[in-house]
Amino acid sequence: MKINAILQAVRNRVTIKLGLLLVSVFLLIIFLIGHLLYSLFLSFYLSHIKEELIQRAQSHANVLSDHFESLTINHVIRMEKNSNQMVVILDQQRRVIASSETVTPLHRQYLSRADMKKQEETAIEQDWDTKPFLVFESPIHQDGRIVGTVMMFNSTTPIRQAVDILRGMLVIAGIVAVVIVAGVSFIISRMIVRPLLTMKKATGNIALGNYVTKVDVQGGDEIAQLAASINHMSEQIRFYQKQRNEFLADIGHELRTPLTYLKGYSEILMQSHGSSEHVEYAKTIYEQSSRLQRLVQDLFDLARMEQGTFSFQMECLSLEESVIEALSLAEISMDEKGIYLEYTPPPSSLCIMGDRQRIGQVLLNILENARRYISAGSTVFVTIEREEEYASIKIRDTGPGIPEEDIPYITERLYRVEKSRSQSTGGSGLGLAISKEIIEKHNGRLIIQSKQGEGTEFCITLPLK
Repeated sequence: MKINAILQAVRNRVTIKLGLLLVSVFLLIIFLIGHLLYSLFLSFYLSHIKEELIQRAQSHANVLSDHFESLTINHVIRMEKNSNQMVVILDQQRRVIASSETVTPLHRQYLSRADMKKQEETAIEQDWDTKPFLVFESPIHQDGRIVGTVMMFNSTTPIRQAVDILRGMLVIAGIVAVVIVAGVSFIISRMIVRPLLTMKKATGNIALGNYVTKVDVQGGDEIAQLAASINHMSEQIRFYQKQRNEFLADIGHELRTPLTYLKGYSEILMQSHGSSEHVEYAKTIYEQSSRLQRLVQDLFDLARMEQGTFSFQMECLSLEESVIEALSLAEISMDEKGIYLEYTPPPSSLCIMGDRQRIGQVLLNILENARRYISAGSTVFVTIEREEEYASIKIRDTGPGIPEEDIPYITERLYRVEKSRSQSTGGSGLGLAISKEIIEKHNGRLIIQSKQGEGTEFCITLPLK
């Protein structure tokens, strides 16, 4: 699980992905440079050793070609006594005449490979990695014929030791370079991605309705242009939001007076002694004007909340008392439809700072919403719990549930799951939008969970006093 979480975090973080990309590129470059340096060093080092062996073998062979006698042979042997190489002088029958060091069986397997017919210097062994010696030979000429040969041996152990030291140095240098490159890469990626993270945060705030959010515009590159576009978008949304709220507030204000007159005169007509048909018409006008008046009032309240001009009467109130009061008001309508209410109180009293009327309005909205959609004989469960520094009110029904694709939009204004907008199966689509605004003004959250065929749960979370 932890590995999957780490991999998921890596996939979701641009900083990490960009940093890993830069580190990978630098590692590839470091590897190529290290491989090139290693190859060049090895090539030059081996070339130097081989050239030295060839030159010494040729030099000794030239001297012995002029004076192939004991005094000259002993002089050549003394020259190589304290060097890193070993010289072996053979006669025409490959017999050892003299050597600067003791000839071992390892040396003899190369002596047997001496070629007395070749006229030039010859490499007998050049494998430094797996063989014990590098071996070269040079023929000794007298009177146009080969009378012997000089064989030069160089132990490969110092070569392998030098190569191992080089590899160790390259590995250490590579590790240091990786650490430095990783740090620099993530700093660079952070610098590149930081403006994007700032813009991500800003767009998140804009999505939550905070349209005053601004992004600092620095420079004139594409990222700066994107930041300027986000600022422009925020200003435009804020402007249209303000226009919409003002329009709704104006409409609500202008419609309330004529609706009051319409409702009042229809009520008078209902009480008159006209025909039953006229009374029935007046009753219909009264009911529809009342419904329209509630709708206008909801729109007006919602616009004021979004504008920040809606006032709340905050006080310390008992959450249990507010819930019981709401349940008492909803009980009559629930009984009429044959719906049961089951209430679970908290273990101890929980108090919050809130507007008693508005909290009650939210609870009644949710209970009324449950009453509309669940059938007779169903149960609505209401529970109050404490969750650390918060209190939660959970209202769960056993209704048909809400489709998963509709849940994110259920608290949007005028949104209804039932698209026909029938009055018999739902309200105006403003109740949950108003409820969400009220809860958020109390620094709380309204969480909706639902599964079709099993029911819906509304969880109201409010900070405790």
